[in-house]
Amino acid sequence: MATKKKWTREFLPKDDALHPCSIPGAWEWWYFDADFENGYTIAGTFHLGSPRPPANSDVRFIEIAMYDPEGNRRMIRKRYPKEQCSFSEEVCDVVIGPNYMRGQIPTYHIYMAEGDHGFDLTYESMVEGYIPEGEPEIDQALGWSGYPPGTPPGWLVAQTRAKVTGKLTWDGKTMDVVGLGYHDHNFASRPYSEAGGNEHTFWGKLYMAEWTLNWIGGRMQRRNRYLPTGRVICFKGEKIVAITDKGGGIPSDFTTAETGVEWPQTIKVTYDDPGLVEGDINFKVTKRIEFMDLHSRFKPFQKWYAETFVGRPAYFRYRCDYDANLTIGGERVSDKGASWMEHHKMV
Repeated sequence: MATKKKWTREFLPKDDALHPCSIPGAWEWWYFDADFENGYTIAGTFHLGSPRPPANSDVRFIEIAMYDPEGNRRMIRKRYPKEQCSFSEEVCDVVIGPNYMRGQIPTYHIYMAEGDHGFDLTYESMVEGYIPEGEPEIDQALGWSGYPPGTPPGWLVAQTRAKVTGKLTWDGKTMDVVGLGYHDHNFASRPYSEAGGNEHTFWGKLYMAEWTLNWIGGRMQRRNRYLPTGRVICFKGEKIVAITDKGGGIPSDFTTAETGVEWPQTIKVTYDDPGLVEGDINFKVTKRIEFMDLHSRFKPFQKWYAETFVGRPAYFRYRCDYDANLTIGGERVSDKGASWMEHHKMV
């Protein structure tokens, strides 16, 4: 196992702070999720600007999904006026109404209280942070205000695997929780549905004993010959030991059940970087737990035009079973279990 390569630069407190941009349509979000030992799950974002068209850089809102062990969902979406929101440019200190996210590696504190639902959680890092070093668009965005139009979404991962402890409130009932969580940070100068030429993108995390995988897999659109796209960041213990972009994902067994939009029930993610990361992860969707039409805010003519000439971009979140058979740096890594993933369908 080759572990001497420097896979990422040091993750600095300012990396997870606000990256101001004056371009109309720019947006930024701080994402987090957690699976708890008692079967509850949360996933949410603190937003400055909307990543969904039409562009609106002035909005500040939270968007948080909570799920109980039976799969019942509570969705909290709430917008707040600017005077009730603040964003530090020096460290992660995000305030939207009474809700906030504060901290830096290794510890973050996330608080949400809206009606009969909320949480007060501490995230403690179990693996090192990750920044895509050597990608000039991201380096430029981190280094100056007003990153240029067309810049791909910035992606910074503060916590791929974190121990999460605290309290969760569901329908007015508060309980102690313990689990595993994740926190990353995205920003861009254009709506998310306009980013890249991918047809499908799938992503998630696998927590497998001493191994942690932060994976992405998908394929490009027909005009780009359905070329595979993907990345996997492999951690052994707390350190990154391998990263490759030579991967892709193939969806199959499609259905339109409950959405009217095709979504797959089987996904095969493959990596082919000999000596670094090779092999497959096979996913079987056990439950679709989220669906969002990314053009839902369009007016009727705008929506017709977009769907006729662009496509119908949508977002999904799935529960799934996985069967991973990989070779990472010459070491066999195999595991089966349950996880969850996210999916962007762009056309």
